[in-house]
Amino acid sequence: MKVTKANGEKEYFDADKIKAVFDRAVKGHEDRCSFEDLMGAFKKNLVEDIKTSDINKLLTKTCVDLVCVENIAWEHIAAQIFLGNVYKQAIKNRKMTLEDIYTPASYKSLFDEYIKNGLYYKDFYKHYSETDILEAGKHLNKNTDESYGYTTVLSLNKRYLCNPNKVTKELPQEMYMSLALFLAIPEPQETRLAFALKVYEMCSTQKISLPTPTLINARTNYNQLSSCFKINIDDDLRGIYHGVENMAQISKYGGGIGVYLGNIRSRGGMIRGIEGVSGGVNPWIKVVNDTAIAVNQLGARLGSISVTLDVWHRDIYDFLDLQTETGDIRSKAFDVFPAISVPDLFMKRVKENGEWTLFDPNEVQRVTGKKLQDTYSTEFEELYTTLEKDDRLKLKHTIKAKDLFKKFLKTTVETGMPYVFYRDTVNKLNPNKHAGMVYSTQLCTEICQNTSPTKFVEETIEDGKIILRYEPGDLVVCNLASINVAKVCDKETMQATFPVVMRILDNVITLNFYPIKEAEHTAMKYRSVGLGYLGLAEYLATHGMAYDSLEARNHVDDLFEQYTYYTYEASVNLAKERGTYGVYKGSEYDKGILLGHDKEWFVREKKMGQQWAELFDAMKAHGVRFAYHTAPAPNTSTAGIVGTTAALLPIYKKYFVETNLSAPTVRVAPKLAPENFWLYKEYINMDMNDVIDMMSVIYQWVDQSISFEWMIDPAKVSPAELYGYYVKSWEQGIKTVYYVRSLSGEVGEACVSCSG
Repeated sequence: MKVTKANGEKEYFDADKIKAVFDRAVKGHEDRCSFEDLMGAFKKNLVEDIKTSDINKLLTKTCVDLVCVENIAWEHIAAQIFLGNVYKQAIKNRKMTLEDIYTPASYKSLFDEYIKNGLYYKDFYKHYSETDILEAGKHLNKNTDESYGYTTVLSLNKRYLCNPNKVTKELPQEMYMSLALFLAIPEPQETRLAFALKVYEMCSTQKISLPTPTLINARTNYNQLSSCFKINIDDDLRGIYHGVENMAQISKYGGGIGVYLGNIRSRGGMIRGIEGVSGGVNPWIKVVNDTAIAVNQLGARLGSISVTLDVWHRDIYDFLDLQTETGDIRSKAFDVFPAISVPDLFMKRVKENGEWTLFDPNEVQRVTGKKLQDTYSTEFEELYTTLEKDDRLKLKHTIKAKDLFKKFLKTTVETGMPYVFYRDTVNKLNPNKHAGMVYSTQLCTEICQNTSPTKFVEETIEDGKIILRYEPGDLVVCNLASINVAKVCDKETMQATFPVVMRILDNVITLNFYPIKEAEHTAMKYRSVGLGYLGLAEYLATHGMAYDSLEARNHVDDLFEQYTYYTYEASVNLAKERGTYGVYKGSEYDKGILLGHDKEWFVREKKMGQQWAELFDAMKAHGVRFAYHTAPAPNTSTAGIVGTTAALLPIYKKYFVETNLSAPTVRVAPKLAPENFWLYKEYINMDMNDVIDMMSVIYQWVDQSISFEWMIDPAKVSPAELYGYYVKSWEQGIKTVYYVRSLSGEVGEACVSCSG
């Protein structure tokens, strides 16, 4: 059989060359993977005149096809063969040899070339000397590349390496070093390089996981590093369209958005004294939906926008029909992500089989001078029950609470949404309730921070120019990073890692490009961050614990107490060095409260009581750097890069093929082996009650929320059981519910389902 070389010449297929590639890739796995097995599968796909450039691709594919639950070592071999091909392309494009890879000189050459061509940050050399870059190059570790799995190297190559037009030059360790150098820029000059090297080591070895915007944009001139944003829209034409313009600008730069629409008057409401003329919330959602479609990030993907409405809003039934298959197709909005805001009182009324009253927020404010949506907990319940008895409110409408909940459940099973935001649970534990209120969450449901609408002030003509003035509201920016639980699980590693990751997040706030000024204003006012976690399922299985066991829950409680302690310790130390956030005075921290508890509670109830006591004393003296600290995100894509299990959830399956923005990839439970095979509990086969119990344990240690995706099989889970999951979640302090994934495609009277 002949093959075709790059120059068009033909030569006979040489199995010895394949053997040489295999021998380099198989190191450490010789006992589990044989060349004979590889060639047996490889030859089935060989064709006459195959291009030599396609042979490595075919070799990689063959290794991936050999991956199974009995032998996951082939995944590592696939990674090394794939990586070898990446090296080969870089050598050719950079005109260097294999020995030049990751040398200081070759790194500086790439660094300088990328600055010259506008691919790297133009002002790097204002913060680093040429000697610094060469020194950084000395720390590039090729062995780290060899530790990566196939999903990691595939994702990095397809999406994250800075190689425009598919011309491979930047390599994985160079990517990590360059973004580390960028993220260290705010550090003092005398410690800047040393901190950059710490960031490099912890990110490249997968202890710290950075979100997609940071991985892609840090080190470039396009330094939008934030994952998502959260907006509160006012009930006037200027406010609404200003909010829509803000959404467009954010989508243009790749940010996901959560928008609260509970201020907008309902369908049939009054406008300028004329009754019955308002179109309600849904027409504005269609505008938001079309904005998400129109501003599509240079064709890369549609904008991603979540819209939230309160369950007492008079338009709630129309809202729940936004994406169902029934009703007028012209009223649908299929490209947004609906969410409902649920107060404690609604859940109580559902349990009691009581009545529920829907209101028009504009009428409530016009008649009473109060905004129901601006209250929570006891104050909300008192105002709500008063409004129910107020005969001046002509638009209020009373229904059975359970009927509305059934409608919600039906919509959830059909579409996987709406998401759920338990507003009273969130606001009662809001550490910054002195400065505002949390009205909704965002696209992935883990961010719970204060928002308020931007208010139009005036439009004037000054010196021949039209000037628009707004009173800025709080428009939230989500700055995220995550800890790999599977690698950061002992005291020494925790003590080294948490100060670094919190400094990274603080620097991200300083370095970030903000697509709109309200976002910058809010970021500097609160300096909020969202530290998350991933790899919990791997950690538990590889440490001999089943996810759904009491042992695991007790252990996780202890583990996350340590994580939380080191998070707040880093925040206090940063406040001592750099100052507190702008509205610290009057916060729960300022009052000596963390996570709803005072110093005495921590000392009395927790294992690290004495350490907590010392931390409270330090917080009293110095404050904290961040208004909000923790918000575990879904981490689906970045878990693949880090090579662990996603977020804090059980593993979806031990083995499956995932299709994402990079390419179809094989996902296998990390370090799967006979001794942990049955400890890897698959989410699709678990009791949701056990998962809710685990999340409830972790929620004690989270000051915002957790992106908590549910997995149900409608063939096995009855509507009554699904109802029970929501009640249990509310009762056990869960703050938000993300997607409800359905596994069955059957449609019936009691249960209509799709993939969600």
